[in-house]
Amino acid sequence: MNGLRQYGMVRVRELLQPPDAYNGWNVNQRPPRVGDVGTVVDISPGVDGGPDRYVVESSGPDGVTIWLGDFSAAELELIE
Repeated sequence: MNGLRQYGMVRVRELLQPPDAYNGWNVNQRPPRVGDVGTVVDISPGVDGGPDRYVVESSGPDGVTIWLGDFSAAELELIE
């Protein structure tokens, strides 16, 4: 278990895809960057039923979404 959970805070530790791959909803003001912090808003199950992809949203101080993207667990680190 990687400790990632819905509504948990995470930090982007690496990006394994090109920047455009993280803009599936076409709402990003900019692509995510290593070091960015966000909230896990949804978790998609894999074929084995365990977590596979994590939808993470990063918002500015005004609450407006900066980016919303799908990540693998390997790309994220839990913020305790």
